[in-house]
Amino acid sequence: MNLTVTTYPNNTVPKLNYDVLIENQQDGGVSATVLGLPDFKGSGVTKEEALEKLIQLLQERKPEIVTLEIEPPKPNILG
Repeated sequence: MNLTVTTYPNNTVPKLNYDVLIENQQDGGVSATVLGLPDFKGSGVTKEEALEKLIQLLQERKPEIVTLEIEPPKPNILG
């Protein structure tokens, strides 16, 4: 099996786009959670505050996205 990992040099890092779930909480606050990454969550009094806290968390933790390409094994053809 061949494995290729593509990374980007620091000076050409593409912008990262995240889908974020915004939820109104029972206490009147707002939470913002990156879909698929429940550890990345911000909360605040307003949607804007929750998103700003989420952005700060993402910047502090510096997630990295790489492209992983795996070539499937070649079929074993019996002759």
